[in-house]
Amino acid sequence: MIQTDNEQIAQMYEAAKKTYKQFGIDTDAVMKQFQEIPISLHCWQGDDVRGFENQTGAVSQNVVTGSYRGAAQNGDQLRQDIDKSFSMSPCKHRVNLHSIYAEPSVKTERNEVRFEHFEKWALWAKRNNYGIDFNASFFTHAMMKNGFSLASPDKSVRDYWIRAGIGAREISNEFGKFLGTPCINNIWVPDGLKDIPARRLDYRNWLKDSLDQIFDQKYEKANVIDVLEGKLFGIGTESFTVGSHEFYLGYAVKNGCGVCMDTGHYHPTESVVDKLSSVSPFLDHMLLHISRGIRWDSDHVLIQGDDVSNLMHEMKRSGLFSKVGMGLDYFDASINRVAAWTIGLRAYGKALLAALLEPTQMLFDAEENEDFTLRLALMEEFKNLPINPAWDMLCLNSGVPVGMTWIEILKQYEQEVQFTR
Repeated sequence: MIQTDNEQIAQMYEAAKKTYKQFGIDTDAVMKQFQEIPISLHCWQGDDVRGFENQTGAVSQNVVTGSYRGAAQNGDQLRQDIDKSFSMSPCKHRVNLHSIYAEPSVKTERNEVRFEHFEKWALWAKRNNYGIDFNASFFTHAMMKNGFSLASPDKSVRDYWIRAGIGAREISNEFGKFLGTPCINNIWVPDGLKDIPARRLDYRNWLKDSLDQIFDQKYEKANVIDVLEGKLFGIGTESFTVGSHEFYLGYAVKNGCGVCMDTGHYHPTESVVDKLSSVSPFLDHMLLHISRGIRWDSDHVLIQGDDVSNLMHEMKRSGLFSKVGMGLDYFDASINRVAAWTIGLRAYGKALLAALLEPTQMLFDAEENEDFTLRLALMEEFKNLPINPAWDMLCLNSGVPVGMTWIEILKQYEQEVQFTR
């Protein structure tokens, strides 16, 4: 195993600390701020979005490729895997659940799950000081008629899923009260058509009516925050997505809820970075689902790169950390699933820390003075500030593996735990 030289880490951090101090940045204070900003981990990476219902004959709306060994088979294994991944991340952690991960003692319909069916999740989260976010699972079910749920032309189908949506908000409210931190309740539906629709407005009116019924019950925002997640298109819904970004933004502004922006749900040339400041003046809450799309919403594992770096810098520069929740959202069954979580968490963490350490006021000053040459020059030079020593010290202080040591730890976990399932 690669050994960690704590003395060398401390020496390199002290040198980096002096460098940042020249720019007016207190690295110790920044690392405290880092550990106050939560990231919500998507539980569905751990089992390929299967859940615990054992639905048979239902078509999945989530394309998961690969058959790597060691997927979690039940709630205990899934929680064990999440804990393992969290042990390799210095971030402040939350967990994002879908309703398909309920654990009732007897078979229970999707639209009848209640908070009591998530008792194990709630107790586990409280014990570990994790927040919980929630989603009704509007997919992979016999009541998904022709791929439609809340926007179905069939009222019986809509009524089924409306009840599921109402139940999800009830569950979210209970999670918020039990854990003492707001639960973000996100609604995403895959409803749409492969080819050109003849009655677009009808489908959207059905969706609007369904949402109106779901949101009829009012909850304290201290317990539950409602957001709506739009999408450009999906496999089998290339021509028409009922829940488009424009539809949900209009609904959110009118009805006092928020929107979820998934970084993979737009045109490849569109950037969520610009969209954040475009909609934040009109919304109380937003949610980011951070993924890595390759040519489309392909849900690849998050890695370091300009996309996530630019996103975190915009969050910092616009002061949005208190208003925008953040979560990961991808699934890859071709590699170790715990590693997929860990790679994403550490990539996000490094981007967040780099953004927090940026001497942003110098950019603001240059822009205020209309010195755009200086602004661009500083943006480039700041990319080379010594983030790595600060990251290593953050990991060391958090008691998580430094550098590449987590890889060997995970390989051992893979052999001793995952491959024995």
